[in-house]
Amino acid sequence: MPYDYYEHLKKQHENKDYTETTDIVRKKIWNETINFKISKNWLKIEDIILNKLYLFLRYT
Repeated sequence: MPYDYYEHLKKQHENKDYTETTDIVRKKIWNETINFKISKNWLKIEDIILNKLYLFLRYT
C-alpha cells in the first residue's frame, strides 16, 4: 500500500499539467505574495518533506 502512494506522487510529478501548475504557483503567486527568500526556504522544506515521505512509505 505505501508503494501505491509513492506511485501516485511519482505520477503527479511526471504529469505535465501538474508541473506547469506548480511552476506557475511557485514563480508568480508565491513571489508576488510572499517574500522571495521565504518561498525559497519553503521549497527546500517541501522537498525534504517529500523525500522523507517517500522513505517512510517505501520502507514501512
